[in-house]
Amino acid sequence: MRSTGSHAGTAFGGGHRNSPRLLWLVPILLALHNAEEAIFFPRYLPFVLARLPTGWQAVAGPVTSGQVWIALALVTATAFLVAVWVERHPASALGRWILLLFQATLLINALWHVAAAVVLFGGYAPGLATALLLNLPFSIYLLHRARAERWVSARALWALVPAALLVHGPLLSALLLATERI
Repeated sequence: MRSTGSHAGTAFGGGHRNSPRLLWLVPILLALHNAEEAIFFPRYLPFVLARLPTGWQAVAGPVTSGQVWIALALVTATAFLVAVWVERHPASALGRWILLLFQATLLINALWHVAAAVVLFGGYAPGLATALLLNLPFSIYLLHRARAERWVSARALWALVPAALLVHGPLLSALLLATERI
């Protein structure tokens, strides 16, 4: 696949001059989503912990609302820091890829919220509204646009799938458990 920009031929490909501006929506929408989770999750935490399989309860049982808030704040701050990096270094294909990774993770997260709402809660799950109304459509739009305008190479774009699954699962779980030490 042909790339444009100063990183042509690299795994991350080129970019588009308007991508840094649009990519600011990644941390902004993430912040809105995480705010919804931070507001509503404390009310749902006991229910979530009670519904976990017995083996997982021992690991997740000590998780508190404070830990959830710290993890949400750290993830949100990281996204804003990467967006600042991309704004200052628009040729940074790695920075664009990391913001696309945040958005790909939010796409998986939106699907997770639907499943949690149906299976665990039988209705609303904390974060469901912003996941469905903001993150799902924006994820589809942004990833489609990134592919169409070759913000990153096709290989780097496909690498978002396993990377987002890794971030959404084990890495976020590890971050949540690590906040116990903060």
